[in-house]
Amino acid sequence: MKTKIVFLLAMLIALVSCGGKTETTLKKISPNGKVTITIDAKRATAIESWKVDLKVKAYSFKEGKLAFEIYAKDLNDDNVTFEWQDETHCKILFKQQDNSERQFELIASQEQLQLAEM
Repeated sequence: MKTKIVFLLAMLIALVSCGGKTETTLKKISPNGKVTITIDAKRATAIESWKVDLKVKAYSFKEGKLAFEIYAKDLNDDNVTFEWQDETHCKILFKQQDNSERQFELIASQEQLQLAEM
């Protein structure tokens, strides 16, 4: 009986982990074309959190990057939004699977580059 339960649990875990994406990339460009935001995310199995690299390449600055984890079934245009306030300011919002949100703000101009979680 114990062997059957262990086998069933192993099969359930195997089925769940095969059901979703384990890598994704999202890329957005500012309205003026001078700023590129790239989100590269990976996870070992579909039931784990996403390991996210949020990268920004702007003007002549060296590429900046923030690394963090997001708990979501998927990362796509439905739960990751980019709200450009103007050509230099963007709010990046991640909606997690528990409906909580993580917000990041980007300020990118020829004079400055700032990216932070709010």
